Amino acid sequence: MRTFAFLLSSMLLLGANSVWAQKESPSAETPLSPRKAYIATYAKWATKEMKRTGIPASITLAQGILESGNGRSRLATEGNNHFGIKCHDGWKGKTMFVDDDKPDECFRVYRDPRQSYKDHSEFLLSRSRYDGLFILDPRDYAGWARGLKAAGYATSPTYAEKLIQIIEEEELYRFDEQVIKPATKGLKAHSRYKMAPNGAGYVLLEQGETVEQVAFDLGLKLEKVLAFNDAAYAWNPRAGDRIYVTPKKKKWDRKLREISTCRMVAGESTWDVAQRYGIQLEALYKMNAWPVGYQPGDGELIRLQGPLLHAANLPAKGM
Repeated sequence: MRTFAFLLSSMLLLGANSVWAQKESPSAETPLSPRKAYIATYAKWATKEMKRTGIPASITLAQGILESGNGRSRLATEGNNHFGIKCHDGWKGKTMFVDDDKPDECFRVYRDPRQSYKDHSEFLLSRSRYDGLFILDPRDYAGWARGLKAAGYATSPTYAEKLIQIIEEEELYRFDEQVIKPATKGLKAHSRYKMAPNGAGYVLLEQGETVEQVAFDLGLKLEKVLAFNDAAYAWNPRAGDRIYVTPKKKKWDRKLREISTCRMVAGESTWDVAQRYGIQLEALYKMNAWPVGYQPGDGELIRLQGPLLHAANLPAKGM
């Protein structure tokens, strides 16, 4: 009788434990939300594209989520188009017509979503209006989001904010960190530290802040910071300007997305060009074989990397 009672109590205890375990442990069969399922499916492709092109994986994923409605839009399901890329000139692949900003607009059709991800990268790489994105720190997803909106990728006035919200809600920046490992010590580990694609380190000047305060905040000597920026004590940068906190480079040297030249913009100086691309001002002059004090004219071609230009090729202009 005692044996039977012991067996019965053991069976009841095992049954209770089994029910408790089912309630307490997460079920492997619990379905993911559409957004999380999208991330689980396509994060590896976004990461591969970041390694190949330097486009942040967080941005690629957020755009895919937003543009394709978590992969459920008609464009995505019927055309494998996850980024809302229209036909544009030069597209020779299949197409489909969908109402967008206008009725029956032409959109690209891909054989699979992987092709859509690759074409999204090529679309950004091949159009000059996105050049400004590729001088940003690849981990600067907020800068990329605002840059995409400013360059006209989408017409929604809140496009950048939507991308940033998706990235921060889903912590998509973790995929950027898989490609560019976060520093754990030294200047590069500072919360304000950003890195130009050619490796030059900088911070963005905050409203009301001075160069002296930047130097103090990062534990650097003011003289060094000024030298890194080819600047004198009278330098008075504006909020949002780059303040380099490591030496700038002698050339652009961007291997993933080569920008070997740029055009002089009206109202800018050679110093502005050097700051934008993280190039030492003296090196920029030598690279272009400019005489001291030379200022290129509006629209003039400026070399950022590659072989030197010869002085004989310079236009005959006064200094």
